[in-house]
Order: sequence, then C-alpha cells, then structure tokens
Amino acid sequence: MPRGLKFQRKHRKLGYRIKYLYYFLARRDVLQKKVSYGDMNPNDIIYLIKPDFQDGVEGLLSLTFRQLLYISMAKKNGYIPYVDWKNYKTQYYDGRNNVWEYFFKQPSNLNENEIYRSKNVYLSGWTFRTINPEGLFEAEVFSDNRIRRESSKMLCEHIKFSAEVLRIVDQEARNLQIEKCIGVYIRGTDYVKLKPSGEYVQPSVNQMKCKIWEFENKYNAPIFLVTEDGDIFDELKSEFGEIIKIVSFDTFIRNYEGKEVLSKSDVLEKDKKLRGQKYLAKMILLAKCKYFVGSMTQGSKFSYILNNGNYSDEYVFDLGLYP
Repeated sequence: MPRGLKFQRKHRKLGYRIKYLYYFLARRDVLQKKVSYGDMNPNDIIYLIKPDFQDGVEGLLSLTFRQLLYISMAKKNGYIPYVDWKNYKTQYYDGRNNVWEYFFKQPSNLNENEIYRSKNVYLSGWTFRTINPEGLFEAEVFSDNRIRRESSKMLCEHIKFSAEVLRIVDQEARNLQIEKCIGVYIRGTDYVKLKPSGEYVQPSVNQMKCKIWEFENKYNAPIFLVTEDGDIFDELKSEFGEIIKIVSFDTFIRNYEGKEVLSKSDVLEKDKKLRGQKYLAKMILLAKCKYFVGSMTQGSKFSYILNNGNYSDEYVFDLGLYP
C-alpha cells in the first residue's frame, strides 16, 4: 500500500505536494519525463502511459483510475495517448503481452512499434501540478453528485472495454437477470485481516446482513453477491439461501492466513488474464443492478461511477479509514 495513504486521503492537495517533493528527491522514475525513441511522427507528441509504481501490488481499478486521468490529460493537451502494460509491470504482467488490452481498448490507433520509434514522447508520471485537482475517483463520488458525474463522464469518454470482457458481461447479465438484482459488494481477506492504513474500513458481516434485509424487505429482489472471501460468502448464503446469485465462474478464497496482501500471496487464480477479466466483469455487472449495497473500495467506486446515479436505491458503508 502507498505510504502515508491515510494522510493523502484526508489532506489531498497537501499530501500530493509532499509526495511529489519526495519523488522529486528520491524517486525520479515516478516523475513525468520527455524522451525520444527515433524519428517517426515528428509532428506529434506521444503520451506513453505507464503505471506510476511497478510494484505488482496495486489493484486493477486503482491502476485504471490513474491511467484514465493520464489519458484525459493527454487528449486535452493534444497528445496521442498509448497505455503500456507490457514493458512496465503490474500484477497482471506476463512479460509478453500488453495486458492493458486484456481489459480495455487502446485510447488511440498507434501501436507499440510506432510508439517506440517516435521522436517526441512523454512518459507519464507525477508533475508539480496534480492532474486531478477536482478529486475525481475519490470517496467523494459517493456523496457529491457533481464529482460522480464528472468521474463518470471521464470514464465513459476514455475507457472502452475489451471484446472479451464484454462477452463475459453479456452472458452473465442474461443468466443473472442482473437488472432485477440488489448488487451486494463486500471485501474481506487482506482488507479485514491486515487493516492496511489509509484503506476504507469494511463493514462486518452482521452489518451487511442487516442492511441487505432492509433492502430485501422493501424490494423482494434477488441478491447478486460479489466478494472474494469464502467465509463471507458462506455466512451470507446461509442467511439468504437461494436468493443469493453469483457469476457462473466465481471462486472464493478460504483459509487466508493474513500474512501479506492478496496480490503477493499464493491464493489467487494463477491465470492472471482470466483473473483480471473476471473481476472486471463482476464490477461492471454490479453497475447494472437495480439496487446497490456495498462497502467502500476502489472496486465499488468503479461500479458506482459506471452506474452514474441510476440505482433505484443504494447504500454505501462509510466507516472511515483504517488507522
């Protein structure tokens, strides 16, 4: 987890400046820089978008929010954006493919060969002025309609899902009759056992049960459940029985020891491509539900932003940050 995350979330602007100063002095690789790879496209400026931190820990949607901000900034400045998750590491890195394209389409028509022969190239990175002055994609999306709308506008303008992801979503949406469901999202495992500083406090299973019953008594609707935690699934399945629905490919993590974050443990599905595509599909499906009950995470932010105010009723647990 990024160091000082709690301070950054509570003091967004000051936290950004302090982090920038640290990177300027100690981590120049995180800063934006200009390079040249050849003589192609001399009249264009290419904006090569990479993960800020190649630590293999950051989650898919946390990564995506940052890449999205870079894409938007590049287009506003007349640059041509290209996202490179082949030569820069994420937890989905395989050393062979641009794994961004497993999940999303490229934001331009340029290919890797052209990028790495181009004359004027910026490598994405931190700059003295933040590229996110309004705080898009932060927790305020749940409470500030303007922030949610602006976040949704940017997401829908600049992100297009891959054909493979959309096929998964379409098939599961039909099988689940997703448009009738109460979408329920709750994290467990490393979020609950490690309580990483600055991350969002997750509700207990009992808190979630009470809120689901409140919705169930009002709407008498099936429940589409998304959780990675097998113990949480078992408890909710025991409580609500056959009205609990899950995707056809769902798997759960059991006997998690809580020694390290999931992305560095050996409990995740080994096929990184399928793991990421399935997770993304589930978060898209949550955005298509009629109702929503969830905890705060980067994933629930994504679903909420994608839905953009179209839930008939909703409840998001806002329990603060882990100390």
